[in-house]
Amino acid sequence: MNTSELIHGVYAITPERSALWTPDAIVDCVAAALEGGVRLFQCRQKNWQPDELIEFVGQLNALCEKFDAALILNDVSSEAFAHFKGAAIVGVHLGKTDEPVAQARSRLGSKWVVGASCYNQFELADLAVLDGASYVAFGAMYPSGTKPNAVKAELDLLSKARTLGVPTVAIGGITLDRVPELISAGANAVAVVNGLFGMEPDAAQVCSAAQQWVDAVNAEH
Repeated sequence: MNTSELIHGVYAITPERSALWTPDAIVDCVAAALEGGVRLFQCRQKNWQPDELIEFVGQLNALCEKFDAALILNDVSSEAFAHFKGAAIVGVHLGKTDEPVAQARSRLGSKWVVGASCYNQFELADLAVLDGASYVAFGAMYPSGTKPNAVKAELDLLSKARTLGVPTVAIGGITLDRVPELISAGANAVAVVNGLFGMEPDAAQVCSAAQQWVDAVNAEH
């Protein structure tokens, strides 16, 4: 599968571990989102011990592999990436405090996906693509409960980014009713956190929400 087919539709991002969202709860609800039709996930977990993160990612990989879904790792360096094994794992996502895109691409080679957060700056996206990024993400597109202090990105960034030749992801404060304008503006994928996991862990609710998100995005493509 090429990157354009991979970075497409609903891009689900795992809720971070908390007293409510235990690792088991996250795994159960990722399974529910898969049942609901989501086929692209990002594991975003901070401040875990390496061994426990490797074990957790292994559980997510097994689920994603079962559903022929893809799994991208956030907060994992290209150097550490070799420790994560699994057929569903396709690459890494990098933010501004992570290693440079060029370094990750050099270490990982052409086989793996390297995504880059570009916030509200087209120049960052342009540079990331020149350095080997497989896709770029812009946001927050709207006020975000997950990252309330995030910079605001304008819709026209998505249109402008069509010139870059890689898929674009919209992230931040996205609700179902905002999907049409994001896809119309040029987003290939919409990143969803609270829209799937912004409630108490409940597999049935997550599955139902996932179906709604998948239907909403598919209706626009």
